[in-house]
Amino acid sequence: MATPDLNERFSRQVILPSVGMAGQKKWESSTVLLAGEGVTLQAAQKALESTGLSKIIVVDSPPSQLSSFSLAIVVTEKTDLRREISRQLRAQSKPTLFAWLSGSGYSLFLTKHLNGQCPCLECFEVMNPKAFAQAEPTVQRILGAMAASEALLWILNEQSPLEGRVWINSLEEGTSFRHEVRSSPKCPALLLDEGVVVTP
Repeated sequence: MATPDLNERFSRQVILPSVGMAGQKKWESSTVLLAGEGVTLQAAQKALESTGLSKIIVVDSPPSQLSSFSLAIVVTEKTDLRREISRQLRAQSKPTLFAWLSGSGYSLFLTKHLNGQCPCLECFEVMNPKAFAQAEPTVQRILGAMAASEALLWILNEQSPLEGRVWINSLEEGTSFRHEVRSSPKCPALLLDEGVVVTP
């Protein structure tokens, strides 16, 4: 239950019709797993903390055991870490928001991992291997803030227009579009489930 101090601290959020007291209580009772490092992680963490989230679990390596949380946010630039965490979250049917640097901008993808099934991040990645990049700290900060914003919206509504779609944004060209992600028979995570030996 929010204390008077918390009510005053978050009063500007509470007056927003899209948030209200009910939304603020959702944020205050939610736990988020945040996986990543560097500027992007710092920006996402700061944005999440500013809303009064109950708990943020920060990891920079695959956790040996996944805790209970409302949503996972994966912002790491490390390919192996991204894939390993993606497989763990998929296997345990954990809703996840992936955010990464792409070209001159960034991309976001949200999946519920329903029943531990595809589509997952690797369904997209295997068909779009050049969709992941690196960028300057300015773009990393934007990415972290956008990831936090979309995660907070999902917690409020428990749904998102990004579900099952990659939202690709080019800051250089000022363009934005959404790309549907479908289950791919070439998905490494799916092949591993079927007992196929997968090499990097």
